[in-house]
Amino acid sequence: MYTMYILEIGFTKKEISFAVSIFTISSLIGQNLIGFIADRYKCSKRILVISICIGVSAAVSMALSKQILFINSMIAIWGFFLFGTVPLSDAWFIEVLKKHNRENDYGKIRGLGSIGYALSGVLIGYLLQTLGWGIYFFYIIISTCFLLLSILILTFDKKSNPIRAEADINDTIAQISIKEGLSQILAIKPLRSMILILFSYYFVVKGIYSYLGVLLSDLGGGPLSLGIAYFLEAAPEIISFFLAARLLTRFKSQGLIFISFIIQIIRLTLILIFSNTLVIMLLGMLSGLAYGMQSAAYKTYIYKLAPEKYKISCLSISESIISLSGVISAPIFGAVIIKYGAYSAIAMGLAIDIIVAIIVALNLLRNK
Repeated sequence: MYTMYILEIGFTKKEISFAVSIFTISSLIGQNLIGFIADRYKCSKRILVISICIGVSAAVSMALSKQILFINSMIAIWGFFLFGTVPLSDAWFIEVLKKHNRENDYGKIRGLGSIGYALSGVLIGYLLQTLGWGIYFFYIIISTCFLLLSILILTFDKKSNPIRAEADINDTIAQISIKEGLSQILAIKPLRSMILILFSYYFVVKGIYSYLGVLLSDLGGGPLSLGIAYFLEAAPEIISFFLAARLLTRFKSQGLIFISFIIQIIRLTLILIFSNTLVIMLLGMLSGLAYGMQSAAYKTYIYKLAPEKYKISCLSISESIISLSGVISAPIFGAVIIKYGAYSAIAMGLAIDIIVAIIVALNLLRNK
């Protein structure tokens, strides 16, 4: 909701584009550094709790001022510490599943997360529509308290337990090198290919997703419309994450990635043909369906290919490179929207998706 919030307090579309870029860059840097720290010190839970507390403090602090510099600074801290923990969480869960030889079940667990995301979008949209933006930051605080509680009550193995003696922690410090980790990742050809494909996928998805609030506002929609759009987009994720867990036992990860491109192509084509708020909201279901499939596929795929020493770092670096697509696409899509309109940006995204889908299809045929 933050793009609609800063639009509400007086940001121009150009300033929103800059804020989105700041958020994406800070998230990219955060998840990379946090991933290496987690691999080095082996205390995932402690890192998660500290980072989330700092991130949410910055998010809530946005209520203190409407100055552009201050808001952008808080957005940067928010992105670095809160969204920087996403790859760490994924790697943590996959690691636990791996010990039971159930990595493919990651999709089922991630699908449960989509339930909360879907319900939250509608709830916060309704509250903002009826009670106003004053409720926004209270909602952030309450939801974060639930998040912290869920992390603190989880019990994992000794390596993930923050309640250890400091000497014990120091004994497990690993010799981690960012340069070595990056070089190992780049040396794995299938991993390189997957990252490039996902970079292209998210270049389009994040470019459009970042400005969904602006697009709906231009068509007369408000916070409730945006909340429903998020709900309709997240709800199919529940199905697709569970479905991906089954499909990964029979099909290759690249096949699910190709299907997600086809679904996005259909979605963007229909948005261009039927241009109104209701259609955009409903077609979010296709995006959610595609996201669940490719997310479950590529994260478990990358984790399996990663060197043992750099499991979290590898997923973090991969996510960082993929997130770089958002850094680049945010100003590009923003510039296109400002100069030519939202539908020109969608047409550009559709063209990119078609080209990359053809490349993925050729690779699948070559490796068959």
